[in-house]
Amino acid sequence: MNYLSVENEILSSVRSLNGNQKSDVLDYVKNIRPIPHSKKLYRRRAMKQIREALLNS
Repeated sequence: MNYLSVENEILSSVRSLNGNQKSDVLDYVKNIRPIPHSKKLYRRRAMKQIREALLNS
C-alpha cells in the first residue's frame, strides 16, 4: 500500500466521524510515540492502530 492510498483511506474514514470523534483521532495520532530504530515499522504499526481506532468508533 503506498502513501497516497493510505492517506486517502484515513481521510475517507475520518470524514464520517463527528467533531468529538475527529478530535479523539487527532489526539491519538499526536500521542503516537516513534520507535527510533525503525521508521517503517513505526508507520506500519501506527496505521494499523489508526485503522482499528476508526473501525471501533
